[in-house]
Amino acid sequence: MPPKEFEALKESIRAEGQHYPIVANSEGVILDGYNRFKICKELNVEPRYVVRTFVHPLLEKRFVIEANLRRRHLTEFQRVEMAMPLLEIESFFAKERQLTGTTLAPNDAKGKAVAKVAQNIAVSERTFERAKKIIEKAPEDVKKKVRSGKQSINYAYQQVQRAEKHSNPPDLPKGEFDVLYADPPWKYDFAETDGTADVHYNAMETSEITALQVPSAKDSVLFLWATNPKLQDALKVIKAWGFDYITNLVWIKGNGGIGYYVQSNHELLLIGKKGNIPPPMSANRPSSVLQVPKTGHSSKPKEMYAIIETMYPNRKYLELFARNKRENWVSWGNELGTN
Repeated sequence: MPPKEFEALKESIRAEGQHYPIVANSEGVILDGYNRFKICKELNVEPRYVVRTFVHPLLEKRFVIEANLRRRHLTEFQRVEMAMPLLEIESFFAKERQLTGTTLAPNDAKGKAVAKVAQNIAVSERTFERAKKIIEKAPEDVKKKVRSGKQSINYAYQQVQRAEKHSNPPDLPKGEFDVLYADPPWKYDFAETDGTADVHYNAMETSEITALQVPSAKDSVLFLWATNPKLQDALKVIKAWGFDYITNLVWIKGNGGIGYYVQSNHELLLIGKKGNIPPPMSANRPSSVLQVPKTGHSSKPKEMYAIIETMYPNRKYLELFARNKRENWVSWGNELGTN
């Protein structure tokens, strides 16, 4: 109990006496009301007790947890953290019911343990499941942010999901491709905002992107999206993948872009060449400026597929870090089907 609350309770007991009895078990162990007990001793007031007996030790444990949950002002995540032992307790009794057809807990309703515990601590089953995954899978620094309210349960849950995908990426496609199209999930060292990449997908360090052994043919062309802050990183990727930078196309995506120095209302599509792949026929060369309104976060113009196919028709096409599949293309990425 915070010192201010403790002093307020102490003053109340001094002025009005002990309103609520201290709950102890048959062995004299205090289950609920330790602060009341401590204050009574400090004030030389004889404490009032109620003795509770339980037919099973887990029921006693459940009583203590639920008493704490009722008394404290906690965030939803803190309530789930505190209630995690309740899930084990309810699971134990659910198993007992299956084995014996009876219940050790009076008025213990049948049903899923998660649903029952979630209802008891006044959170939705979905919120409980997401918070549980964060507790089990997220690093401590993430849990600390959620616990303090600096990060939402939904945000942290999405990060955990993406981290799991990132730790088990699909194998790169077999074979060799002479046209490659990539929109890398660049990692930024900015504060968490709605525009931060990590909100929308699991970002990768530039070193992780350059380390990919992309299946490019000895004569091939690469189309690589580069945000303005990541231009130097994108040039490193082009070189690491075995290509030479040739030129670029500018996508004008309209107003409302985010940025720390200027609003980024355009993006670059860098073009790299490997080996002796020829430039497009003159009739198939697009304008260096594409003006198409943006849609969702990080979504690129669908028109680019047709532009690339016109520049290099009848080729073996590979899209890296793809979110959707396209006919006549091989698509690779953790985010397939999320756009």
